[in-house]
Amino acid sequence: MNRDPIEPGPSSAGLPGVLRLTAGLAILALAVLAALVVLDAMPREQLTSYGTRILLLAFIVALASVGIGGLVRWGRRR
Repeated sequence: MNRDPIEPGPSSAGLPGVLRLTAGLAILALAVLAALVVLDAMPREQLTSYGTRILLLAFIVALASVGIGGLVRWGRRR
C-alpha cells in the first residue's frame, strides 16, 4: 500500500473556466430568448435587439476576464 500523500490539484479553473462559464451563460440566455420567440411570448423583431445585447455583454465579460487574468498573471511574475 502506497503511503505517499496525494497532492490536490488547483481548485480554480482559471481564465479558461471563466470564459467557458461566460460562453455557457450566453448560450443559455440565447436559448431562452429563442424559446420565448417560438412560444410567441416575444415578437420576432425584438429577437435581434436582445440577442445582440446578450452577445455584447458576453463579449464585455470575456474581455474583462482576460484583462483581470493578465493582471493577476503579471502580478505573480514580480
